[in-house]
Amino acid sequence: MFDPTVFDNLKVVIEGDLYDLDLEGKIQIVDRKDRIDLATMSRSFSMEITLDGSVFGEITLSSDIENISGELLRLNEKPGCRVKLNFRKTARPEADIETEVWNWRGLLSQIWGEREICFFSTINHDKKEEIKLTAEVGFSRLILEENIDDLRDMLTYMVKSLR
Repeated sequence: MFDPTVFDNLKVVIEGDLYDLDLEGKIQIVDRKDRIDLATMSRSFSMEITLDGSVFGEITLSSDIENISGELLRLNEKPGCRVKLNFRKTARPEADIETEVWNWRGLLSQIWGEREICFFSTINHDKKEEIKLTAEVGFSRLILEENIDDLRDMLTYMVKSLR
């Protein structure tokens, strides 16, 4: 019988919790990706959500060959996965980008605390219609199966970050 990996188990938790929120009408799932990279022998899974189409959040779960093979060959006592969160929204071209980013940083810092959050802005210089802002919340440690409750809390904070 197939013994699911940590990646598989954590993916099921993320999927289930987000689909439940979608069914309850609390969020909208707008994208889902489940990838296997044969060049690096890694896996990644992501789901993108929104509340009203103004701010989008994406959670990405990934596992590399070291964790996958270590778990399957029973060489790694504590296999885990990496988690990354991205948030994106659009700013008007006349907006002061520094102020927009500073305000958004303040809101996300209230939710995520002292966690490192990186901000990026992208502008299409041919079409100055909109400026895309992205915030990336990083986690420096692996998420283990015993951290499933932490992962669920992450999803709660993720939804709060979309308001």
